[in-house]
Amino acid sequence: MTWILTNSARAFDLLNPRAENVLTTDIAHALSLVCRFNGHCAWHYSVAQHSLLVAYIIEKEGGTPEEQLAGLLHDAAEAYITDVTRPLKLLLLEAARQRENVWLTLVEQYASESGMRNVVSIRAAAMRILTTTEREGISLLLDVYQQIEQRIWLAIAERFHLAPELPDCVHRADMIALSTEKRDLLPEHPTPWECLEGYAPLAERILKMQPEIVRQQFHDRLLGLMAVTHRRRAAA
Repeated sequence: MTWILTNSARAFDLLNPRAENVLTTDIAHALSLVCRFNGHCAWHYSVAQHSLLVAYIIEKEGGTPEEQLAGLLHDAAEAYITDVTRPLKLLLLEAARQRENVWLTLVEQYASESGMRNVVSIRAAAMRILTTTEREGISLLLDVYQQIEQRIWLAIAERFHLAPELPDCVHRADMIALSTEKRDLLPEHPTPWECLEGYAPLAERILKMQPEIVRQQFHDRLLGLMAVTHRRRAAA
């Protein structure tokens, strides 16, 4: 079984996500109930509220409706697979990299000891082994979560006519939002977050909001931006 049942009673296949199964109501509902920071915050602060904040920052800094839409949906894949905390995600990626390097080193040592001349060919063969695929290209030895997340994101991007690569302004707004969330929602701690260097929090404070209110605000914002971007595409 590789699918989940969404709030709209749709079977959403994680290995073969399709744009037609991406519903605005599913995204708004799920993201309003998924809590940021694995729940280690002052109150239930949802991914949907974070996404609204990111879209607001982009708008405040003069971003286009298309950029605002990308900002609102930048974490939309979490409606289907939630998220992995940043430190764990980095550890998984580093573990995959080290595992790959160990395999390649062992193959090269074997080639050298066996007197085999074409080490490049052996390395290429090892890489083919390392990327043996299962179920439509999911790698067995690389970061599975990231690959599934990317597949879902591409289905979302297709559904909402977004570019696969997020604009730089989304990354910037995401970090400003994180800086603001750290100040307003997380406990004080002396260790600085290196990823936030150069990103100041907003002057405004984050307000506590009920999930139902956030869900409606997120969905209204999403439909409003879609209407604008659709008109712009039609007029182009």
